[in-house]
Amino acid sequence: MKILHTGDIHLDSAFCAVSSTEANALRQHQRDILKKIFKIANEEACDMILISGDLFDTCYVTPETRELCLSLFSDFQKPIIISPGNHDPLVDGSFYKSSLLPENTFVFTSSELQYFDFPELKTTVAGYAFTSSVMTKSPLEGEVAQRENQPNLILCAHADLDSVATRYAPLLTSDILRHGFIYTALGHIHKVPETPEHIRYCGFPEGRGFDEQGDGGVLIVSIDDTGAVSAKRIITSDIRYLTEELSVTGMSCWEIERAVASRIEDMSRDCRTAIRLELVGVLTEDTLPDITSISKANNEQVISVEIINSTLCLPSSEGLEKDITLRGELYRTLKGKLMSDDREERRTALLALKIGLSAIDGKDFTDGGVL
Repeated sequence: MKILHTGDIHLDSAFCAVSSTEANALRQHQRDILKKIFKIANEEACDMILISGDLFDTCYVTPETRELCLSLFSDFQKPIIISPGNHDPLVDGSFYKSSLLPENTFVFTSSELQYFDFPELKTTVAGYAFTSSVMTKSPLEGEVAQRENQPNLILCAHADLDSVATRYAPLLTSDILRHGFIYTALGHIHKVPETPEHIRYCGFPEGRGFDEQGDGGVLIVSIDDTGAVSAKRIITSDIRYLTEELSVTGMSCWEIERAVASRIEDMSRDCRTAIRLELVGVLTEDTLPDITSISKANNEQVISVEIINSTLCLPSSEGLEKDITLRGELYRTLKGKLMSDDREERRTALLALKIGLSAIDGKDFTDGGVL
């Protein structure tokens, strides 16, 4: 048996950071990704599709998305099983309560564990639905239901695994094992964690911003006659978001420009990458890079380039090191944290130094000077 496992598609996302025209285009692109997912399911000859929550970004579904989903679901003809998530819970008026859902679409309707039996596949799929935006109790608590003559028992669920204090269905690995699921198809965690082969998060099919980085995809899960499980990931994203740091300590402006161009070329690989590059390290005032010109110079290679200047700008690090005034003392006090391996500690120390040097010079720390 072969299964396509997906989820966290977040169709009809708001995309508030861009114009309405761009947002509409991005929502259409999400619909195109959904088409690609169903195309993969057909090409891979999958016997069913599991959607482990957050198919939609909210309970509201646009007419275009509703029409596409109904068409794709109906055309697939084989079972589609959906576990509504915290973003698209099963509530009054939701897509999941539509009487137009085709017969091959099975939606869990309770926050308690439910079962759909597929005798022709010798498979039972268990799951539950978020019926609000939170679920603080695990549906797997309590007694285990006996499922007779059903060798393939699968769980399709939207959940936080082994996170007992979560507000989003705190499933425990021990409960999953106790129930005897041969495969657990999870959604909710977008950055795919390390899990056993038979307990997998599908991740997002395509990132929507820098909080969803890298290539998105779906899982094709194969279960043989002995119950052995194997999974492969197929990339579905047309756009990916990447963030990296680049240390530019001691470089000249020309060297910084060369280093940025080289790093962007390494990160891009093709024209479907949005890049956020953070410059770190220590520079003197005469080597401050022109961020705007560097961004424009490299923007043609990729979808977008965002360069963040988190360098420490000093009149001269050597000069401050030897400075016997309060400026030098402030620098020496913060130096260890300015060079820390911890990014947040560096940022905090950098801000403290900027504010301190500005205060010593009688300047507002936002008006040029050390910034």
